[in-house]
Amino acid sequence: MIYVKTFKGYEDKVQQLDDAVNHWIVENKVDVRGIESALSHEHQGRAASGDLIYTVLYKADAPVA
Repeated sequence: MIYVKTFKGYEDKVQQLDDAVNHWIVENKVDVRGIESALSHEHQGRAASGDLIYTVLYKADAPVA
């Protein structure tokens, strides 16, 4: 089956999000089928940075936490 795992970070801390995703992939030895990303900005948000979402599609016998 194909499952989805979502990771959330900030656009100004891309390396931290990349590291988290790469670590999860290697640690769980998942068969990645695709990675999608989306960026969201809150108009006049306090952080002055948008949310960055990575969605990993992976094949496995059961969902991986």
